[in-house]
Amino acid sequence: MTEGSANVGAALRAGYSDLGASINACWAALLAAIVLTVLATALPPAIKTLALVVATVIAQGALYRRAFGRAPGLKGLRWGRDEWRLLGAHVMTLGLILLIGSILLVVVGAIALGVARASAPDLDVGSASAWRQALASAGPAGLIAGLAPVASLALLVWLALRLALAAPATVDQSGVRVLSAFPLTKGRVATLLVAVLALALPPLAVRGLVGASLPRADGLLAAIVAMMTYLYLAPVLAGALTHIYRQSAVIQDA
Repeated sequence: MTEGSANVGAALRAGYSDLGASINACWAALLAAIVLTVLATALPPAIKTLALVVATVIAQGALYRRAFGRAPGLKGLRWGRDEWRLLGAHVMTLGLILLIGSILLVVVGAIALGVARASAPDLDVGSASAWRQALASAGPAGLIAGLAPVASLALLVWLALRLALAAPATVDQSGVRVLSAFPLTKGRVATLLVAVLALALPPLAVRGLVGASLPRADGLLAAIVAMMTYLYLAPVLAGALTHIYRQSAVIQDA
């Protein structure tokens, strides 16, 4: 067994072994997050995003406060300093990802436009078929234009994984930690990627099955996804990330 697979296995065991205890200790906070997530489906997009972030903060606050021995609240349900710090960390993280994403979008658009214009100087930028024809006839340059969005998405996923320990660091260190948590994930991106994908696979599969079986049952699908997210994914992910965070913190302090 390689060191990487051992690290992934340890993280998964840490997440799954504490699942029942986490739900039992934090069920009120997890239930509040579920209700808020379901209600958010009826809200305007901007308010919906804020509601989803708040639901995430409520659940993470309960789970990470328990993991680091903080005041539990009423079965995890409370809004205190840790939750305000987590909210700040999430807002900063989302802002950073949106900023980088916007820059990459401009770069990708410039590359695509440059390649398309070189292939078809009279390109009709408002026609999707003209874009496809221009990029298809651009040869190797067209391949580069096609790979640019994939590379940009990969960069954003890498950035999100590098910031994955911001939440446990924020609660453990009693301060908003975003870029300062960046060193904690050095050399652990592959472990985080495999662990997150493995943990997220069951809810993704359930969502796909329910969505295919009941294509018009949006309310039911939202409720099922919310329950899978906060009664399974959030607790196991918190356990796995806490394990990785503690390992990283020990190495960093050494």
